[in-house]
Amino acid sequence: MKTCPRCNRTYPDSENFCEADSSPLVSEPAFTQNDSPTECPVCGGKAEPGEIICNFCGARLDKNQPPAPPPSPSTSRTTTQQPKTPSPYPRLGSAPTSIQQPPTGRMSGPIEPDEGRSTLGLIGYVVAAVIALAAGAWFAIHLSAGRNEEAAVAPSPAAGIASPVPVPIAGGPVVILANALPVQVSGPGATSSDRSTDVIRKAFDDNSASLVDTYNNTLTTDPKIADGMLIRLHIRADGTVETAAVRTSTSPNPALDAKVVSAMEMWKLPATAAGEVDADYPIIFAHDSAEASRIDSDLQAKVAGLSPTEPAEYAAAPAPEPAPSTEAAAPSAGAAASPAVAAAPSPAAAPPVAPVTIAKPRHKPRPHPVSTPSLFEQVRDRLKANPKLRRVNAYTSGGTVTIFGKVFGESEKALAEQTVRNIPGVTSVVDNITTDEADWVQEQTQIAQQLANAGLGKVTVKVIGHDAFLDGEVKTELEKSRAVTLTEGAAPVTVRTNLIRVVPGNMFGF
Repeated sequence: MKTCPRCNRTYPDSENFCEADSSPLVSEPAFTQNDSPTECPVCGGKAEPGEIICNFCGARLDKNQPPAPPPSPSTSRTTTQQPKTPSPYPRLGSAPTSIQQPPTGRMSGPIEPDEGRSTLGLIGYVVAAVIALAAGAWFAIHLSAGRNEEAAVAPSPAAGIASPVPVPIAGGPVVILANALPVQVSGPGATSSDRSTDVIRKAFDDNSASLVDTYNNTLTTDPKIADGMLIRLHIRADGTVETAAVRTSTSPNPALDAKVVSAMEMWKLPATAAGEVDADYPIIFAHDSAEASRIDSDLQAKVAGLSPTEPAEYAAAPAPEPAPSTEAAAPSAGAAASPAVAAAPSPAAAPPVAPVTIAKPRHKPRPHPVSTPSLFEQVRDRLKANPKLRRVNAYTSGGTVTIFGKVFGESEKALAEQTVRNIPGVTSVVDNITTDEADWVQEQTQIAQQLANAGLGKVTVKVIGHDAFLDGEVKTELEKSRAVTLTEGAAPVTVRTNLIRVVPGNMFGF
């Protein structure tokens, strides 16, 4: 049996709450014969005899305090309207009034109104945390962007201090002055402040964009090209560049030499009254910073072994001198006839005679001087005359002729060298010609290596021009398609014929 501690009604053990006052029922004997339950003066909850702390609100229980006043009618009415088994979920829009049964069977006090405020506080903490995380992410992105901008912008040079080497942009071609070699100025105007080292370096900084464009254009035709050059400019007093020449370089690239020299001849410096100067620029052309450091060291070694009297590796062909005028001042007819007229008697002294027609003397025209073509013009004309050698170019330095460009194969390469050697005045030939066949073999090797690394060692490839031809064996159709993808990704080619055979393996995968 169970008993209500407030009204002492008895109920069966299956009931949990009193029907009269909704108090939790307790099993008999719940208390001793001499003790009665203690009511909390704060929340009105019932406590067992001997307890000094309320289990529901934490208030201190004191037997000497007067009993708590009876609940107000509104509270009693609210309490009596509750069902026997309260729902664990409070109704929306109203204060929670359900009573939850503690594990020991004792009645729990009413839920304080602070629960709503704690829920709002929890929501506020969550919103504040989200805002703090968003602000931290934005701040981190802002700091990262600021550091990238500072790394990409080189500081401006101070007065009297050499400007720093420009910071190359990651992922792009690098065109910078060498670190290991200084910019040098010589000549009559080298002592003037208008032609100081800082001014010469500033000319490079102002015009480096044209060199970057030149290098980018060269990479479209030869993606592997990289070089370090020591370029000498002869600068006039008015600031224009009279001549430009590549004194030495880490790897002969006549095509790039010609373009760079042509671009630097367009530079313009401030005019000065000090005179002309020669400026030596050590310039690095590389794909990235790591390659630039390597070329920097190679260029330093090349310059260390350069003799002052050694001829330039590349110099622009001088402009042809204008032919002398072929028009000669022929004596006028009057001047030719003047002796005859002077010898003729005066009309006043001689009797009138019939008019005499004086024949004008015939003057033979002077022959036009035949200009002898330069060695450069002879080499150029001989190469262009042969259809197999029309992609070959050349430049001359004294009797030395450097030929560069591209031909189909080794036989055409030998033909170009022999054609130039047969020209009168040629003392030596430097052959820098590349062949299409060599490029195809190199691409073919790269593709074969990629296929072998992917486990497709039985696939063979043949490259001709921009076309690739595949053959061999694979185990699945997927491997056959993968071979095509690897081939076109390893080199700038397109698979024209795919003769790969699919031969499935046995049950053991062999």
